[in-house]
Amino acid sequence: MKRKNLIIIFITTIIVAFTLAIIQYTQSYKNSYVKLHKKVLFNEAKSLYSNMINVRTWSSSHGGVYVKANGKLKPNPYLEDNVEYTKNNEQLIRVNPAWMTRQISEISNKKQDYYFKITSLNPLNPHNLPDTFERKALIKLKTHPEKKFFTEFEDNKYNFLGELRVEKTCLQCHSYQNLKVGDIIGGLRVSLPINSYKKSVDLINTNTFHITLIVIFTSLCFIGLIIFTINSIFKKNKDIKILNRTLEKKVEKRTKELQVLNNQLKTTAITDYLTNIPNRRFFFEMGNKSFSLAKRENKSISIICLDIDYFKRINDNYGHHAGDKILIQIANTLKTHTRDSDIVARTGGEEFSIIVNNTDIDGALKLAEKIRVEIQDLSTLYKQVVIKVTVSIGVTQIKQDDTFQKILNRADSLLYKAKDKGRNTIVKA
Repeated sequence: MKRKNLIIIFITTIIVAFTLAIIQYTQSYKNSYVKLHKKVLFNEAKSLYSNMINVRTWSSSHGGVYVKANGKLKPNPYLEDNVEYTKNNEQLIRVNPAWMTRQISEISNKKQDYYFKITSLNPLNPHNLPDTFERKALIKLKTHPEKKFFTEFEDNKYNFLGELRVEKTCLQCHSYQNLKVGDIIGGLRVSLPINSYKKSVDLINTNTFHITLIVIFTSLCFIGLIIFTINSIFKKNKDIKILNRTLEKKVEKRTKELQVLNNQLKTTAITDYLTNIPNRRFFFEMGNKSFSLAKRENKSISIICLDIDYFKRINDNYGHHAGDKILIQIANTLKTHTRDSDIVARTGGEEFSIIVNNTDIDGALKLAEKIRVEIQDLSTLYKQVVIKVTVSIGVTQIKQDDTFQKILNRADSLLYKAKDKGRNTIVKA
């Protein structure tokens, strides 16, 4: 769980950082775009300002311009010697730079929707008194001589005001104001419409907003998808682990069951199905091992072979069920009188064999006699009939040049000698 959360946090952090970088880049691009449009407005206003300054300079350098009266243009009442008459008595109106600027501004305002205005904190003409923007701009330029221009947005206008400095020709009209050449006498205002600028800025703002929303939405989708994918992967891994554990438990359980079955098969393979004691196969396997150990450690080992006397007659007279019952009783008797270290097995139909470890011929004879007597005293009740049996026994011990097969063959041979002697007896060698 901790590893999954760390992965989600790491990837989410990368996506958020990438998203913020895109948003920052978009905002930076928008700001650059707005600055560019502001610069375009500034350059346009400055160009118009420069043109008007050139017109003013040209006009003032010629002492003003005289224009024939046409009924529309009125003389400037605030200008001395504002009219002249020709020889033909035609009236000529003197137009100084401020008056000329006002006339041009009126034309521009009608045709191009922008206008000019010469203004001053102390104008000759009251019409040139500054408004709020102009006053702020003039004060700013006066208190900050290093600045040449002042700009400001106002409603649907871009206001630009550049300084006007006193030139020598200006003193003709402004001599009484104690001005010197180079002093700031006022400013020239240029106002431009900003409809196209506002549309462009609104468009870039809208696009930037939409891009930001798209980027944020896309990032959130990515984060959601990644979280879902990671959760799915970890859930699948968890399910796989659970399945593996379940399968491991099943395999372990099945393995144990198979081990039990294998053990049962092994036990079945080496156990006599009727008497539940080891069979001939087990007897030979363990007999060879016991014999080899006895030879190697120079210890005594004896073999007892016994066979039920007249067993075929019992089966014929009483049936195989009676014979089976007798076989089981004899097997139980052998188990009762032998040690855990001894090997007891049913090695034939009615034949049993015993490997008596660490026992010489005398000890084997005592055990054989005890078994013979015990079996002789057995009484088997079958269908209200008491059946008595005896056994013939051959006993021998290991000799110098013996093999397991030799000692077993010798014990078996002694068994048949016991039968030849009249049965219910023991023969040794």
